Amino acid sequence: MTIGQLAAHTGLSISAIRFYQRRGLLPARQPNGGWQRFGSDSLARLTVIKLAKECGFTLDEIAVLLDALYAPSSPTATWQAMGEAKLAEIDAQAARLQQMRRLLTEALSYCHFDLDRSQIIATALDWADHPQDQPSLPC
Repeated sequence: MTIGQLAAHTGLSISAIRFYQRRGLLPARQPNGGWQRFGSDSLARLTVIKLAKECGFTLDEIAVLLDALYAPSSPTATWQAMGEAKLAEIDAQAARLQQMRRLLTEALSYCHFDLDRSQIIATALDWADHPQDQPSLPC
């Protein structure tokens, strides 16, 4: 597929795709000046790049990830350490998102009642079950 088709499939701009080529995340453009064709491998790489960027990975981290995905027979210590750290970050973020989801769900379901707002927060954040975790709220 052409770079325009690749851009359409991924939702990325042509300039972003070229940038990823210059960074070595995609195969480099051939110097012959002809039309460059991209295969399913480039589409898969860009999908991983886009997902990783949306999840907060840096370009350097994405490079390590792509190396690990495309050369899995030789995982490096850098990949192992980064992978474990990123899993911990993702788990922590997922926990925070679940907590916020509970808070929003509770707030939306009780927004028409005149309830004690601090109790809604305590319930949504599971503080009601664990009073030692509940911060003291100013009066």
